[in-house]
Amino acid sequence: MFRRGVRRRKARNGWDKLNSIVLLLHIVLPVWMLAMMYTPSLTTPLLILSIILCLLLGVVYKVVRWLGKGKPVLYGFRTAALCSMLTVYVPFGIMCGFGHSKWMYPVKRMTYTHGVFGENHGYYDRLLPESLPKVCKNYSFRTQGSMVAQDYHPSSYLVFSTDKSALDAYAAYYEAQGFERSDDSGKYAWVMRMLRQSVADDAPMPEGTVFYYISDYYPKAVILDYAEGRFMVLT
Repeated sequence: MFRRGVRRRKARNGWDKLNSIVLLLHIVLPVWMLAMMYTPSLTTPLLILSIILCLLLGVVYKVVRWLGKGKPVLYGFRTAALCSMLTVYVPFGIMCGFGHSKWMYPVKRMTYTHGVFGENHGYYDRLLPESLPKVCKNYSFRTQGSMVAQDYHPSSYLVFSTDKSALDAYAAYYEAQGFERSDDSGKYAWVMRMLRQSVADDAPMPEGTVFYYISDYYPKAVILDYAEGRFMVLT
């Protein structure tokens, strides 16, 4: 009996600690607000699901306590509620991390385009390649989420090295989208700096470089650097 009581107290203490962490993150420090603001179109439905499961957990707890049985069901709801609360932060974590993980590119791309822009994701789907080419080295993909700030745009920065056949395929794709080439060296240098690529302010555009300057409104651009074998996108 004594050992059984100790085990029960340990289990209760474990749930008490977990509940304290949940209260800290969701009430004292409402981290969920940052996550929802960062990727609203994905995080909002996940948060609603989490709230529903937490409310159901309270109901199930009272029913199980009244019946005096059904603890496995209660444990299942507790696990589901906990997992749902953790998934609220998954899109935020994906956006902030995995910048050099090629295998995460499709998920990170979807989280950025759908999570940040919602119904307007199609425009950004066209700018970012659907998948990476077979030859893909020095890969880097940084993404920004939504923020409540004036004159702010959640951008993405995709850079990797590839071969000429992939660059030719990208050139054909972007021209089929109706994007026009630009020879503006000033805009090219600005985009390169935004992509964290070293370039002099007054440097001319390298010969053989294909530069698509797509929009002046929160500038977006694509650079195909044939000399260095680099593909770069700023959205």
